[in-house]
Amino acid sequence: MAAIHDRHEEPVAAIPAPMAIQGPKGQLYKNKSRKLMCCVQHPSDEPLLLGEVLKKCSRGPKLVSRRYCVTPDLFCLRWESTGKFSKLADKLSRTPSTLDIASICRLQPGVTTAKFHRLDDKIVQDRTLCFSIILAFGKTIDIVCSSPAQYDRWFHGLRSLMDRVRATRTTDPDTALLYQIWIHADLNQDGMLSRNEVERATHTLNHATNAKTALRHLFADIDVDGDGEIDFTEFCALMEHLRHRPELTDLFQPTAEGEPRMTASTFQAFLTANGHTPDEVTTILQLFTNDDVCTRQQFRRYISSTTWNGWAIPEMMALRNDMTLPMSHYFIASSHNTYLEGDQLQSNSSVNMYISALLRNCRCVEIDCWDGDNGQPVVYHGHTLTTKIQFADVIRGIHLHAFEASPYPVIVSLENHCSEAQQSIMADIMVSIFGDRLYTADVAPGDVLPSPHVLQHKILLKGKQGLPEDFTNAAAGESDSDKDDDDDATSCRRNSSSATKARAGKETKKPSVRRSSKKSKVSAKLAKLCFFKGVHFRDFDASRSWSCNQMSSFSEGKTKKLVADNKLAFLAYNRKHVTRVYPSGIRVDSSNYSPLLGWGTGSQLVALNYQTSDLAMHVNHGLFRQNGHCGYVLKPPSMLSQLGCYARAIQSITVKVISGQHLPKPEGQKKGTARRWCCCHGDSIA
Repeated sequence: MAAIHDRHEEPVAAIPAPMAIQGPKGQLYKNKSRKLMCCVQHPSDEPLLLGEVLKKCSRGPKLVSRRYCVTPDLFCLRWESTGKFSKLADKLSRTPSTLDIASICRLQPGVTTAKFHRLDDKIVQDRTLCFSIILAFGKTIDIVCSSPAQYDRWFHGLRSLMDRVRATRTTDPDTALLYQIWIHADLNQDGMLSRNEVERATHTLNHATNAKTALRHLFADIDVDGDGEIDFTEFCALMEHLRHRPELTDLFQPTAEGEPRMTASTFQAFLTANGHTPDEVTTILQLFTNDDVCTRQQFRRYISSTTWNGWAIPEMMALRNDMTLPMSHYFIASSHNTYLEGDQLQSNSSVNMYISALLRNCRCVEIDCWDGDNGQPVVYHGHTLTTKIQFADVIRGIHLHAFEASPYPVIVSLENHCSEAQQSIMADIMVSIFGDRLYTADVAPGDVLPSPHVLQHKILLKGKQGLPEDFTNAAAGESDSDKDDDDDATSCRRNSSSATKARAGKETKKPSVRRSSKKSKVSAKLAKLCFFKGVHFRDFDASRSWSCNQMSSFSEGKTKKLVADNKLAFLAYNRKHVTRVYPSGIRVDSSNYSPLLGWGTGSQLVALNYQTSDLAMHVNHGLFRQNGHCGYVLKPPSMLSQLGCYARAIQSITVKVISGQHLPKPEGQKKGTARRWCCCHGDSIA
């Protein structure tokens, strides 16, 4: 899910790799390493190959100088310190100074990450010269360039290179995987692998053939010139031996009638017999055959392909749902406390978390808004040790990336703790940045919610319902949109109070939760911008008089209670209204509850901690990867029926595990061959 690409020149023809390739430290690789993979070169690659000194954010927080360059094969980014003592520290450090370009998730312009947020504004004076290399698991490399020209060379040059690296690896993913292993195994970066380096590589992959004696014999057979090192071609041959899968041979041989390859017509018959449509067969033949034949390697690539796996074929992943129904008829991918990178008490807050969630097709993000010391609202988990970021920066990040991955509407859930004055500033910021993307239409009694189709490229705010000037305490209770959310925050704040005292090393006055949770009057200017009006829930009977855009939020505990009391009434309520469900306040580690709890009631906004990759998030991903991965999935018919039927047919599923490869070792096991095991579970929403 990369960011929108700027235009760049068309790549020129591939430049043949030289007979001897110069390494990063000036040494020449052996002639036989000329068969290394090489990405299609482009004129803009030259300054990246030569290398330049760039500033990098360190944990300090401060900026440090590093010399960056791209390796001759164009597949890796390398860097080293520029100072004498820093270079010595680099040698002693185990931190790798090589980054596989294919592992870059995206390049992100501007100041959006926690490392950048920690820097003083005086250190980074021009934000247009900054960008971040976003990696998996929230890791970032944050770069500050010295000039606009240098920024263009590196930001746009790396982005162009990322496209070409991915194209190369898509063309031949098998060889690309081996090359990725090769890159990480070549510790001394000399373009060759010793036997020890090969042993480490095979151990990492958990191959059964990891007995040293057997591997040494295999290495000796492959190393035909007997110099104790193998090049990339020889490494591929060795891995071909290790990756041999008898079960695929048993499948290939009868189909190919004993030949080392099968004809395209034979492969076509095999595909048709195994359930592929004519269009799919045509596409697969284009991808996995050359010169009207399919080799063993191509057949293995087809069998191992996630794209053509039976449960993930493109047709099933396409946009299939009717998107013209009211919003309340869909499950909507939703995030809880989106700004947090880690736990709920003392982790970093960053704009990057909003961008990451939106690029993962999350369609509902949450902002906790508090008064800032400089008169500008800030975002953080109130009364905790989490870091603060500017509200305006969050809104800019949402605006820039809201519809990059999906055109369907984004809901911004405001947990508002600001004074009236700063609420007005919030409103001004959102009007200025969101502009005509903000959807603020009024609804009449009897109306239903607009559809995702009608609301494409629109941003809807969810906030507290405005109150009349002479509101009473009772009325204030009715407009308390986030009472449960406040309970959530209270739990975390109580826990963080002790942590704050411990850190300070002295007794501090315990903040009054009752006083800090006291509701501020809602700014009329902000209330007018909110399409979804938060209303405190009393019971299902009282909610029948609500307008379609009035909604409530429930903790997972409250949701369980409502399910136990009257699940059918909850389902009926969610046919008209939108409900938000969020994690319990005791989940200070940012763990997640099962989203099936909320989906089973027809609740649309089942908010999870996107920063935590647990089973709940995997289930969430499983639901929302369908329907074109657009962030909206139509509820099953049983939840939309006015009859309130809840009958379900029992189905039996048989799963046969044929084979597996590269399975990880159990947590904590470092030595030996991994114990092979498989765990399957099925989940039902309705």
